[in-house]
Amino acid sequence: MDERVIDTGRVLKRLDSLEQEIHRLRELMQPLAIRQTTGEETGHPHIERVSTILGGEPVIKGTRTSVRAIVEHWQFGDSPQEIARQLPHLRLAQIFDALSYYDDHRQEIERYIAVNRVPVDD
Repeated sequence: MDERVIDTGRVLKRLDSLEQEIHRLRELMQPLAIRQTTGEETGHPHIERVSTILGGEPVIKGTRTSVRAIVEHWQFGDSPQEIARQLPHLRLAQIFDALSYYDDHRQEIERYIAVNRVPVDD
């Protein structure tokens, strides 16, 4: 029979260390939880505005991916399926909702596209 002596002092010290690490990780994650729950509703199930993400520009819920970015892919000729392949963290439903939001708020999104356009040097 294998008789091992357990150093309870060491085990308790390790448990204390793990508890401190868990507490630290919870504190780090807290701003993310707050940010995810404070998004402004837009009437579209997958779209929100969060003041701390892209200055409140409409984004896919729980991400930093803007509706503008999806619309630009689409305007360059990418199908929703191709956009999903290029942005694998998004589901097709989210992409279609972003395009639907664009259809409902075309002027607003076109303004974001214009403001974020990068000039091309000749």
